[in-house]
Amino acid sequence: MTSPKRTLLAALVAPLSVLLATGCGETRTTLRVFGADSLAASFREIEGAFEKLHPDIDVQVNTLGSVMVARVAPERGADLVALADHRLVEKVLTPKHTSWVVKFVTTEIVLAYTTASKRRADITPDNWFDILLDPQIRYGCARPNQDPCGYYTRISWQLAQNHYLTSRGQTRPLVKQLIDQLPPERIARDANALVGEQLNMARIDYAFVYRTHAVDHKLPFITLPREINLGDATLANLYAAAEGTAPDYKGGSEMLKGAPIAFGISIFDNTPHPKAAKAFVRFVLSDQGLAILERSQFRPIRPALVPPWSQVPEFLSDLAVPENAQAPAARPAAKPTTGS
Repeated sequence: MTSPKRTLLAALVAPLSVLLATGCGETRTTLRVFGADSLAASFREIEGAFEKLHPDIDVQVNTLGSVMVARVAPERGADLVALADHRLVEKVLTPKHTSWVVKFVTTEIVLAYTTASKRRADITPDNWFDILLDPQIRYGCARPNQDPCGYYTRISWQLAQNHYLTSRGQTRPLVKQLIDQLPPERIARDANALVGEQLNMARIDYAFVYRTHAVDHKLPFITLPREINLGDATLANLYAAAEGTAPDYKGGSEMLKGAPIAFGISIFDNTPHPKAAKAFVRFVLSDQGLAILERSQFRPIRPALVPPWSQVPEFLSDLAVPENAQAPAARPAAKPTTGS
Protein backbone atom coordinates (compact mmCIF):
# COMPACT_ATOMS: atom_id res chain seq x y z
CA MET A 1 0.00 0.00 0.00
CA THR A 2 1.37 3.39 -1.05
CA SER A 3 2.18 5.73 1.84
CA PRO A 4 0.62 9.22 1.96
CA LYS A 5 4.13 10.75 1.78
CA ARG A 6 4.96 8.89 -1.45
CA THR A 7 1.63 9.86 -2.96
CA LEU A 8 2.24 13.51 -2.15
CA LEU A 9 5.80 13.35 -3.56
CA ALA A 10 4.56 11.76 -6.80
CA ALA A 11 1.90 14.44 -7.12
CA LEU A 12 4.55 17.13 -6.85
CA VAL A 13 7.19 15.51 -9.10
CA ALA A 14 4.89 14.54 -12.00
CA PRO A 15 3.90 18.06 -13.04
CA LEU A 16 7.49 19.23 -12.54
CA SER A 17 8.85 16.52 -14.86
CA VAL A 18 6.29 17.44 -17.52
CA LEU A 19 7.28 21.10 -17.20
CA LEU A 20 10.98 20.24 -17.59
CA ALA A 21 10.32 17.98 -20.55
CA THR A 22 8.24 20.43 -22.50
CA GLY A 23 9.25 23.84 -21.22
CA CYS A 24 12.81 23.85 -22.60
CA GLY A 25 11.74 23.07 -26.14
CA GLU A 26 8.94 25.60 -26.05
CA THR A 27 11.19 28.45 -24.90
CA ARG A 28 13.81 28.01 -27.64
CA THR A 29 13.60 30.50 -30.51
CA THR A 30 13.50 28.87 -33.94
CA LEU A 31 15.59 30.87 -36.40
CA ARG A 32 15.00 29.98 -40.05
CA VAL A 33 18.06 30.64 -42.20
CA PHE A 34 17.86 30.23 -45.97
CA GLY A 35 21.18 30.15 -47.78
CA ALA A 36 23.00 29.44 -51.02
CA ASP A 37 23.72 25.77 -51.66
CA SER A 38 27.45 26.55 -51.61
CA LEU A 39 27.09 27.61 -47.96
CA ALA A 40 25.69 24.24 -46.89
CA ALA A 41 28.81 22.79 -45.25
CA SER A 42 29.94 26.08 -43.68
CA PHE A 43 26.51 26.97 -42.33
CA ARG A 44 26.06 23.53 -40.79
CA GLU A 45 29.23 24.14 -38.80
CA ILE A 46 28.23 27.72 -38.04
CA GLU A 47 24.85 26.47 -36.84
CA GLY A 48 26.48 24.17 -34.28
CA ALA A 49 28.98 26.77 -33.08
CA PHE A 50 26.32 29.46 -32.79
CA GLU A 51 23.92 27.22 -30.85
CA LYS A 52 26.65 26.43 -28.33
CA LEU A 53 26.87 30.15 -27.60
CA HIS A 54 23.10 30.60 -27.78
CA PRO A 55 21.42 27.43 -26.43
CA ASP A 56 18.10 29.25 -26.40
CA ILE A 57 18.12 29.52 -30.22
CA ASP A 58 17.41 26.62 -32.58
CA VAL A 59 18.90 27.47 -36.00
CA GLN A 60 17.30 25.71 -38.95
CA VAL A 61 19.39 26.03 -42.13
CA ASN A 62 17.85 25.44 -45.56
CA THR A 63 20.05 25.61 -48.66
CA LEU A 64 19.12 25.89 -52.34
CA GLY A 65 20.38 27.69 -55.41
CA SER A 66 20.32 31.38 -54.51
CA VAL A 67 17.78 32.33 -57.18
CA MET A 68 15.40 29.80 -55.67
CA VAL A 69 16.19 31.00 -52.15
CA ALA A 70 15.24 34.56 -53.13
CA ARG A 71 11.96 33.28 -54.53
CA VAL A 72 10.83 30.86 -51.81
CA ALA A 73 12.34 32.21 -48.58
CA PRO A 74 9.61 34.83 -47.98
CA GLU A 75 6.90 32.19 -48.46
CA ARG A 76 8.57 29.75 -46.06
CA GLY A 77 8.90 32.06 -43.08
CA ALA A 78 12.59 32.83 -43.39
CA ASP A 79 14.16 35.13 -40.83
CA LEU A 80 17.23 35.85 -42.91
CA VAL A 81 18.92 34.92 -46.19
CA ALA A 82 22.50 34.51 -47.40
CA LEU A 83 22.81 34.54 -51.19
CA ALA A 84 25.65 33.81 -53.61
CA ASP A 85 24.90 37.01 -55.53
CA HIS A 86 24.26 39.99 -53.27
CA ARG A 87 22.45 41.72 -56.15
CA LEU A 88 19.53 39.32 -55.74
CA VAL A 89 18.59 41.06 -52.49
CA GLU A 90 18.10 44.37 -54.28
CA LYS A 91 16.48 42.84 -57.37
CA VAL A 92 14.08 40.44 -55.66
CA LEU A 93 13.69 41.15 -51.94
CA THR A 94 13.60 44.93 -51.67
CA PRO A 95 11.66 46.89 -50.67
CA LYS A 96 9.00 44.38 -49.69
CA HIS A 97 11.10 42.11 -47.48
CA THR A 98 14.32 43.92 -46.59
CA SER A 99 16.12 47.19 -47.18
CA TRP A 100 19.81 46.29 -46.85
CA VAL A 101 22.46 43.71 -47.65
CA VAL A 102 26.03 43.13 -46.50
CA LYS A 103 28.69 41.57 -48.74
CA PHE A 104 30.70 39.23 -46.54
CA VAL A 105 32.61 36.60 -48.57
CA THR A 106 33.70 35.91 -52.11
CA THR A 107 34.83 32.88 -54.13
CA GLU A 108 35.56 32.04 -57.76
CA ILE A 109 34.52 29.74 -60.59
CA VAL A 110 36.69 26.62 -60.96
CA LEU A 111 36.53 23.49 -63.08
CA ALA A 112 36.11 20.44 -60.83
CA TYR A 113 36.71 16.84 -61.84
CA THR A 114 37.27 13.39 -60.32
CA THR A 115 39.83 10.62 -60.58
CA ALA A 116 37.52 9.01 -63.15
CA SER A 117 37.38 12.07 -65.45
CA LYS A 118 38.64 11.52 -68.98
CA ARG A 119 41.80 13.44 -70.00
CA ARG A 120 42.33 14.70 -66.47
CA ALA A 121 46.10 14.36 -66.94
CA ASP A 122 46.00 16.66 -69.98
CA ILE A 123 43.79 19.53 -68.78
CA THR A 124 45.34 22.84 -67.69
CA PRO A 125 44.22 26.46 -67.11
CA ASP A 126 45.33 27.19 -70.68
CA ASN A 127 43.68 24.38 -72.63
CA TRP A 128 40.56 23.44 -70.66
CA PHE A 129 38.15 24.68 -73.34
CA ASP A 130 39.76 22.50 -76.02
CA ILE A 131 39.64 19.48 -73.70
CA LEU A 132 35.95 20.08 -72.91
CA LEU A 133 35.06 20.35 -76.60
CA ASP A 134 36.47 16.90 -77.27
CA PRO A 135 33.32 14.91 -78.25
CA GLN A 136 34.27 12.22 -75.71
CA ILE A 137 34.18 14.67 -72.81
CA ARG A 138 31.04 15.48 -70.84
CA TYR A 139 30.80 18.65 -68.75
CA GLY A 140 28.01 20.39 -66.87
CA CYS A 141 26.97 23.52 -65.01
CA ALA A 142 24.17 24.80 -62.79
CA ARG A 143 20.87 26.09 -64.15
CA PRO A 144 21.08 29.89 -64.55
CA ASN A 145 17.46 30.49 -63.61
CA GLN A 146 17.91 28.72 -60.26
CA ASP A 147 21.52 29.20 -59.23
CA PRO A 148 23.84 32.19 -59.80
CA CYS A 149 26.67 29.69 -60.32
CA GLY A 150 24.91 28.93 -63.61
CA TYR A 151 24.89 32.47 -64.95
CA TYR A 152 28.32 33.21 -63.46
CA THR A 153 29.59 30.23 -65.48
CA ARG A 154 28.16 31.61 -68.74
CA ILE A 155 29.72 35.01 -67.99
CA SER A 156 33.08 33.35 -67.34
CA TRP A 157 32.83 31.68 -70.76
CA GLN A 158 32.43 35.09 -72.38
CA LEU A 159 35.43 36.38 -70.49
CA ALA A 160 37.34 33.27 -71.55
CA GLN A 161 36.55 33.91 -75.21
CA ASN A 162 38.07 37.36 -74.95
CA HIS A 163 41.00 36.27 -72.74
CA TYR A 164 42.13 33.36 -74.88
CA LEU A 165 40.88 34.22 -78.34
CA THR A 166 39.35 37.60 -79.25
CA SER A 167 42.20 39.56 -77.66
CA ARG A 168 44.58 37.63 -79.92
CA GLY A 169 42.60 38.34 -83.07
CA GLN A 170 40.86 34.94 -83.25
CA THR A 171 37.17 34.93 -84.21
CA ARG A 172 36.36 31.47 -82.87
CA PRO A 173 32.89 31.50 -81.22
CA LEU A 174 33.92 29.75 -78.01
CA VAL A 175 30.79 30.59 -76.02
CA LYS A 176 28.51 29.20 -78.73
CA GLN A 177 30.62 26.06 -78.97
CA LEU A 178 30.44 25.47 -75.22
CA ILE A 179 26.68 26.03 -75.13
CA ASP A 180 26.01 23.91 -78.21
CA GLN A 181 27.85 20.95 -76.69
CA LEU A 182 25.98 21.19 -73.37
CA PRO A 183 22.75 19.15 -73.47
CA PRO A 184 19.95 20.02 -71.01
CA GLU A 185 20.44 16.87 -68.94
CA ARG A 186 23.88 18.13 -67.85
CA ILE A 187 22.46 21.39 -66.46
CA ALA A 188 21.66 20.71 -62.80
CA ARG A 189 19.23 22.58 -60.54
CA ASP A 190 22.19 23.87 -58.49
CA ALA A 191 25.92 23.29 -58.22
CA ASN A 192 25.65 20.91 -55.24
CA ALA A 193 23.32 18.71 -57.28
CA LEU A 194 25.70 18.98 -60.23
CA VAL A 195 28.49 17.57 -58.08
CA GLY A 196 26.49 15.04 -56.10
CA GLU A 197 24.21 13.67 -58.79
CA GLN A 198 26.36 14.00 -61.90
CA LEU A 199 30.09 14.50 -61.30
CA ASN A 200 30.43 12.07 -58.39
CA MET A 201 28.24 9.55 -60.22
CA ALA A 202 30.55 9.76 -63.29
CA ARG A 203 27.74 11.03 -65.50
CA ILE A 204 30.00 13.95 -66.40
CA ASP A 205 33.76 14.44 -66.40
CA TYR A 206 33.96 18.11 -65.43
CA ALA A 207 31.77 20.62 -63.61
CA PHE A 208 31.84 24.42 -63.42
CA VAL A 209 31.33 25.20 -59.74
CA TYR A 210 32.58 27.56 -57.05
CA ARG A 211 35.93 26.77 -55.46
CA THR A 212 34.01 26.14 -52.24
CA HIS A 213 31.99 23.31 -53.83
CA ALA A 214 35.17 21.57 -54.92
CA VAL A 215 36.77 22.00 -51.49
CA ASP A 216 33.72 20.83 -49.54
CA HIS A 217 33.29 17.78 -51.79
CA LYS A 218 37.05 17.06 -51.70
CA LEU A 219 37.38 17.24 -55.47
CA PRO A 220 40.44 18.12 -57.54
CA PHE A 221 39.94 21.21 -59.66
CA ILE A 222 41.51 23.51 -62.21
CA THR A 223 41.91 27.12 -61.09
CA LEU A 224 40.95 29.41 -63.96
CA PRO A 225 42.84 32.64 -64.70
CA ARG A 226 41.72 35.55 -62.55
CA GLU A 227 40.67 37.41 -65.71
CA ILE A 228 37.81 34.93 -66.16
CA ASN A 229 37.06 33.33 -62.76
CA LEU A 230 35.09 36.30 -61.30
CA GLY A 231 37.07 36.03 -58.08
CA ASP A 232 39.20 39.17 -58.17
CA ALA A 233 37.49 42.34 -56.91
CA THR A 234 40.15 44.51 -58.55
CA LEU A 235 39.00 43.33 -62.00
CA ALA A 236 35.41 44.55 -61.66
CA ASN A 237 35.65 46.71 -64.79
CA LEU A 238 36.99 43.81 -66.84
CA TYR A 239 34.23 41.48 -65.63
CA ALA A 240 31.57 44.10 -66.42
CA ALA A 241 32.47 43.86 -70.12
CA ALA A 242 30.74 40.45 -70.23
CA GLU A 243 27.05 39.69 -69.78
CA GLY A 244 25.01 36.62 -68.97
CA THR A 245 21.34 35.74 -69.18
CA ALA A 246 19.65 35.67 -65.77
CA PRO A 247 15.98 35.46 -64.72
CA ASP A 248 14.20 38.77 -64.36
CA TYR A 249 11.83 37.36 -61.71
CA LYS A 250 8.82 38.25 -63.84
CA GLY A 251 8.78 35.08 -65.89
CA GLY A 252 11.36 36.26 -68.41
CA SER A 253 15.08 36.89 -68.54
CA GLU A 254 17.50 39.79 -68.62
CA MET A 255 21.16 40.41 -69.41
CA LEU A 256 23.22 40.68 -66.23
CA LYS A 257 26.67 42.27 -66.32
CA GLY A 258 29.65 40.37 -65.01
CA ALA A 259 30.85 41.30 -61.53
CA PRO A 260 33.13 39.86 -58.86
CA ILE A 261 31.29 37.13 -56.99
CA ALA A 262 30.19 38.50 -53.61
CA PHE A 263 27.84 36.73 -51.19
CA GLY A 264 25.28 38.87 -49.39
CA ILE A 265 23.45 38.38 -46.10
CA SER A 266 20.30 40.20 -44.95
CA ILE A 267 17.55 39.96 -42.33
CA PHE A 268 13.88 40.19 -43.32
CA ASP A 269 12.08 43.23 -41.95
CA ASN A 270 9.18 41.14 -40.68
CA THR A 271 11.21 38.56 -38.78
CA PRO A 272 9.56 37.79 -35.44
CA HIS A 273 13.03 37.12 -34.02
CA PRO A 274 15.11 40.25 -34.75
CA LYS A 275 17.38 39.80 -31.73
CA ALA A 276 18.27 36.21 -32.67
CA ALA A 277 18.67 37.09 -36.35
CA LYS A 278 21.05 39.96 -35.57
CA ALA A 279 23.07 37.73 -33.25
CA PHE A 280 23.40 35.13 -36.02
CA VAL A 281 24.53 37.67 -38.63
CA ARG A 282 27.06 39.12 -36.22
CA PHE A 283 28.38 35.62 -35.57
CA VAL A 284 28.75 34.95 -39.32
CA LEU A 285 30.74 38.19 -39.69
CA SER A 286 32.82 37.54 -36.56
CA ASP A 287 36.34 36.12 -36.61
CA GLN A 288 34.97 32.75 -35.51
CA GLY A 289 32.29 32.66 -38.21
CA LEU A 290 34.64 33.80 -40.97
CA ALA A 291 37.23 31.24 -39.87
CA ILE A 292 34.63 28.51 -40.44
CA LEU A 293 33.88 29.91 -43.90
CA GLU A 294 37.60 30.01 -44.68
CA ARG A 295 37.78 26.25 -44.12
CA SER A 296 35.71 25.95 -47.30
CA GLN A 297 38.11 28.46 -48.90
CA PHE A 298 35.62 31.29 -48.95
CA ARG A 299 37.57 34.54 -48.86
CA PRO A 300 36.25 36.96 -46.23
CA ILE A 301 35.57 40.59 -47.11
CA ARG A 302 36.91 42.56 -44.15
CA PRO A 303 35.27 44.81 -43.26
CA ALA A 304 32.01 43.64 -44.80
CA LEU A 305 30.73 45.99 -47.49
CA VAL A 306 27.33 47.58 -47.98
CA PRO A 307 26.52 48.52 -51.62
CA PRO A 308 25.54 52.11 -52.47
CA TRP A 309 21.78 51.46 -52.66
CA SER A 310 21.78 50.21 -49.06
CA GLN A 311 22.83 51.55 -45.67
CA VAL A 312 24.94 50.00 -42.95
CA PRO A 313 22.58 48.56 -40.31
CA GLU A 314 23.26 50.10 -36.92
CA PHE A 315 23.88 46.73 -35.29
CA LEU A 316 26.73 46.10 -37.80
CA SER A 317 28.36 49.53 -37.57
CA ASP A 318 31.55 47.96 -36.17
CA LEU A 319 31.72 45.18 -38.78
CA ALA A 320 30.62 46.79 -42.07
CA VAL A 321 31.28 49.95 -44.06
CA PRO A 322 29.76 51.56 -47.17
CA GLU A 323 31.25 50.00 -50.28
CA ASN A 324 32.48 53.30 -51.69
CA ALA A 325 34.36 53.97 -48.47
CA GLN A 326 36.77 51.05 -48.72
CA ALA A 327 37.80 48.54 -51.36
CA PRO A 328 37.11 44.83 -50.70
CA ALA A 329 39.76 43.19 -48.56
CA ALA A 330 39.29 39.64 -49.80
CA ARG A 331 42.51 37.66 -49.67
CA PRO A 332 44.01 35.98 -52.76
CA ALA A 333 42.88 32.48 -53.70
CA ALA A 334 44.75 29.56 -52.24
CA LYS A 335 47.46 27.84 -54.27
CA PRO A 336 48.30 25.60 -56.11
CA THR A 337 46.69 25.76 -59.54
CA THR A 338 45.17 22.33 -59.04
CA GLY A 339 43.92 21.20 -55.67
CA SER A 340 41.26 19.45 -53.70
